[in-house]
Amino acid sequence: MTSLLDPDISWRGDAVPVSGRFNDPYYSVENGLAETRHVFLAGNDLPDRWRGRTRFTIGELGFGTGLNFLTTWKSWRDRGQTGRLHFVSVEGYPLTADDVWRATAAFPEIGELAKALVDQLPPRRPGHHLLRFDSGRIALLLVYGEVASALDEMALFADAWYLDGFAPARNPEMWAPDILSRVAARSSPNATVATFTAAGAVRRGLVDAGFTMKRHPGFGSKRECLVGQLTERPVRVGQSASQRVEAPLSGAIDGPVVVIGAGIAGMSAARALGDAGAEVTVYDRHGVAGGGASGTPTGLLQPRPLNDGSSLAAFFHAAFEFASRCYDALDEAWISRGILVLGRDAADGTRYQALPGAEAVDAAGCQVVSGIPADTGGTWFAAGGTLDTREVCAALGDGVSTRFGNGITRLARQKDGWRLHLDDASVKDAAAVILANGIDAMALSGFSAMALAANRGQISYVAATPISDQITAPITFGNYLTPAVDGMHILGATFDREADWNGDSWVAVREDDHRRNLEFVAQRLPQLATALGDVTGGWTGLRATTPDRVPVVGPVPEGEAVASALSAMGVGGEMGDLGFHIDQPGLFVLSGLGSRGFLTAPLAGEILASQILGSPLPVPVSVPPLLQPGRFLIRNIKKGRA
Repeated sequence: MTSLLDPDISWRGDAVPVSGRFNDPYYSVENGLAETRHVFLAGNDLPDRWRGRTRFTIGELGFGTGLNFLTTWKSWRDRGQTGRLHFVSVEGYPLTADDVWRATAAFPEIGELAKALVDQLPPRRPGHHLLRFDSGRIALLLVYGEVASALDEMALFADAWYLDGFAPARNPEMWAPDILSRVAARSSPNATVATFTAAGAVRRGLVDAGFTMKRHPGFGSKRECLVGQLTERPVRVGQSASQRVEAPLSGAIDGPVVVIGAGIAGMSAARALGDAGAEVTVYDRHGVAGGGASGTPTGLLQPRPLNDGSSLAAFFHAAFEFASRCYDALDEAWISRGILVLGRDAADGTRYQALPGAEAVDAAGCQVVSGIPADTGGTWFAAGGTLDTREVCAALGDGVSTRFGNGITRLARQKDGWRLHLDDASVKDAAAVILANGIDAMALSGFSAMALAANRGQISYVAATPISDQITAPITFGNYLTPAVDGMHILGATFDREADWNGDSWVAVREDDHRRNLEFVAQRLPQLATALGDVTGGWTGLRATTPDRVPVVGPVPEGEAVASALSAMGVGGEMGDLGFHIDQPGLFVLSGLGSRGFLTAPLAGEILASQILGSPLPVPVSVPPLLQPGRFLIRNIKKGRA
């Protein structure tokens, strides 16, 4: 993972931050708040353009202190807007939380909002960082990184742009013609743009990109600034075929959405859609937490040890960070905070230590963290921990319409959506359907090629002893052990392919699996094993898994359409060249989470919401093709053709 450069902050008059790297202040020494209102809000005819809008998207180059975002958020609040505001901002030199707090402290009228921002501000690591405020109605997507690559990784159609990098003479790369053409390519029709500068090169670059520009009175000592509007349809640049996500962004679904499944997958999707303003109903025959793997008494949040610089690694890093913030916002979600990861073996432990947010601890440190003697080092992740699964699923569904006790027996495509047939003979119509019902998603979708498999897992309830009761954080070592709750640890879990998942033989708790759980901890951590009491019971569940151990997230394809499109595409084509005409309109899936449901589901739900509603994608554009449900069919067809 590449590192971000330091902005080298100094302070002018103890109030205005100045970047030593560019020798330029972050905002006007006269009044930064007033400058933002004049240059960016008034320059984009805001807040008047918000009137009657259910969603509005602002793009920004140069997040800086966050003053533009905070001022916009306050104006949105002051106008009593009931819609959703999406604010997407690029920053190559992020400030620390302390510097943001100091910079905004000069403006007490945004103090409450600044505190909320600082409390959620992500670590200074490259990538996409999604933050939500005001019960999800305000979405801030921070993209940390070099401006050209950051724009190339974005999928959004901004209604307005704030161009607020350092002065063109000091930071010419941000104002280059290829950057401004990328801005136009990520703009909605008739989008507006505003910037504090009146430099001729900037004006010409924006005109060449398709904006009609004019000079506007500047703020304070600056005589002029620039405002404009997109008047020519831009040519979309900077994205390879595999990165195109224009179709779902431009074809937003308008109407009620049904989510099938009330486990962590379904409730995460429902929460993301509800935050974005959609009308959502969740169906599950079994009730909250569903009848699948989410029904386990506790869940763990820990990262996946993938750190190869790939888009998939970026997804898992972002998922861990977002899930932690998501659960922080829920009441009573956490049983304990922090997780001690030892790994299956030394090599696995080394992979964990290379992850973002990892804190290496030696054997003595492990004893401090775990409360019992240890003979090995490990990795501490403060953002992870033990979750109350039922509380999490219930809290994610707070405010969402639910119908428990009825299952969906069949889906029928309609002219404008889908008709769901319930097992009580009633029907429900929806504009879109999300299948978040684990292994059953294959049958209900009619698309078995998403290659889901059922894996049975059994956990063991183990009595605490005076020694094991000292364990204060969950410990993972291939399997896992939780701190004692009401005198009982949870030890797990087995992982076995289950062929008879349609029957009920897998439900019974097996003594042999208790023995396997105990043997694994004895082999890996013998001192821990001797500290545990007797097994008092257990629980079983089914995990839906995929061949590559990556979730299936996105629109559900039609198998014949995929094969036909691949045949027409040619041998040299990429998966992204297929486009979205191969999908069943309005039918989506979120499944295959395996044993990492509480890690990946919250961000996966946000990805689905962006695809369904046309909002900014919360991950790089290279990620959705890696999650798409048709990827296994496409690979198999290509191998056969080769």
